[in-house]
Amino acid sequence: MSLRKAVSVTLLAASLTTLSAACGRQQSATGAPPSESAGGGPASSAVVTPTSDPKPPASTSTSASPSVPVAPSAPRQGGIASHRVYFSSSVRAPSLHTVLNDERDAGRFPGWFAASDPAVGAEIGKRAAATDFSRYVLVAWNRTTGCSAATDAQLFRSGDRLVLGLDQPPPPPECFAAHQVVTVFEVPRDRMPAHPRFAQEPSPQPDPAGPGRTVAFGRLDGGEPAPAARNAEVTSGRQLDAFLATLSPKDARTVRKQLAGHPSRPGERRFAFVLTGCRPTGAWLMISRQELSAVTTGDETIRCIQAQRWTAVLAVPSSLVPERARLID
Repeated sequence: MSLRKAVSVTLLAASLTTLSAACGRQQSATGAPPSESAGGGPASSAVVTPTSDPKPPASTSTSASPSVPVAPSAPRQGGIASHRVYFSSSVRAPSLHTVLNDERDAGRFPGWFAASDPAVGAEIGKRAAATDFSRYVLVAWNRTTGCSAATDAQLFRSGDRLVLGLDQPPPPPECFAAHQVVTVFEVPRDRMPAHPRFAQEPSPQPDPAGPGRTVAFGRLDGGEPAPAARNAEVTSGRQLDAFLATLSPKDARTVRKQLAGHPSRPGERRFAFVLTGCRPTGAWLMISRQELSAVTTGDETIRCIQAQRWTAVLAVPSSLVPERARLID
């Protein structure tokens, strides 16, 4: 009988290990935030608990059944005053974590959802429009929750680290797909750390407010572009040559030199824009379900007497570009 019990326990532990590896871990909002010395990876158990181990566990498996969340009975140490603006456990979008500091950030953020779940992006944008950014910022977090859907979320702070606590029921006997949760919190500016880091994430630094990275940007100093110069996709070499042909030879050489320092990444598309601005420092990509555009940034407070022409090339993963989106001038 002892041998039979030992075999049964071993088989049960192996089954739970396979389930955990397939669908990830779960977390509960009932746990205290990790200590400042904790690693940046996900917690190794079903409940977020303090730890002094500076490294995440080497194994991604669990050897015990998940904990069932318990209703909180006392104030949680490390809580941060916040108002939840949005919550959904039915979302299809890339995992991301960021801080929206102003209206322009809030306008860029729905671009993360334009290709996968535009209704979510539109609803978040609508609710974010009511935020008074002179007093508050928005903390947005989208991550995988494992085999069961989250039912509640709260935001914690430990020093400079932000921690997302989730309430989840026990996972089902079978796991066919991992769940996601997206939540947005409104936090008073004076309660936010100066340089926030996101715990439980491989990269603790905030993601950009919207998708896209700048691979070329500069003033058009070699003369006005040809009348045919228009915003265009420049993913392929042929497309890039056609766009650069509308610029002066000097400006075309400058753009090519900048692009040489930013090699194309697999599964990436690139778009070139001709913009106007007064001493901007960069450009942002704006993505909606039907349109792609760009705006200059860094010149919002500059008194503009005469705007100059600038060119920007912005790269974005293909999966984030809506199928029917078109470039607009």
